[in-house]
Amino acid sequence: MLKTRIIPILLIKGSSVVKTVRFKDVRMVGDAITNVKVFSSRMADEMVVVDIEATSKGRINEALIKRLARECVMPLTVGGGIKTVEDAEKLFRSGADKVVLNSEFYLNPKIISEIADKYGQQAIVFSLDIKNTDLGAVATSNSATNIHKLSALEAAVKAVEFGAGEIILNSVDRDGTMEGYDLELISEISSAVDVPVVVAGGCGSKEDCVEAVKSGASAIAAGSIFYWIGESIISLKDYMRQNGIEMRLL
Repeated sequence: MLKTRIIPILLIKGSSVVKTVRFKDVRMVGDAITNVKVFSSRMADEMVVVDIEATSKGRINEALIKRLARECVMPLTVGGGIKTVEDAEKLFRSGADKVVLNSEFYLNPKIISEIADKYGQQAIVFSLDIKNTDLGAVATSNSATNIHKLSALEAAVKAVEFGAGEIILNSVDRDGTMEGYDLELISEISSAVDVPVVVAGGCGSKEDCVEAVKSGASAIAAGSIFYWIGESIISLKDYMRQNGIEMRLL
């Protein structure tokens, strides 16, 4: 049985880590290098770093990613501004173990298969940002400003068909609210695809993490619970293990 992972998500703006609420209201958390060092020392299983300015600036901050990778002792997933195989290659050269794709998928879904063909399916993560509308849960991108015609389920299935090896399922409506994960959405998506589903958006307690895994999540991604609640990864893992979930403890 695969063990459940705990994965901090770091949103990078410049050289700082920031946190959002519903993808808005950007709040400064601290220095990026310092955050990576802290999470590296506290038993995080993996780390996700997303440069939220890369698309608007039209460039990938390779220098910063290289510095972060040198401090990161666990597998590192990096996203932001990936439009071509060459962009992904820059991140792999900079130290990324996986890359995250989001906006470009809706313009050119073949980008996933092109990168997967070169680096393997395990190296491609699709970030599925979901927003609830009158039509139900639909896919969105570019900081939730673009609403797509695909439902959450359709987008997840399509991304996997094109070669995504993992999905980060992120609820825009719950991002930064600490109101709990969207358990119904987690169950729907994890039941429809045969790749790991990492859930993000809404974690506010240890109980939220247990409920998410019982709903089908393969891994827990979070930010606010570590920054504002003061919960530690070690205590999270211990609580989840006590509730029957297999965790990596060393």
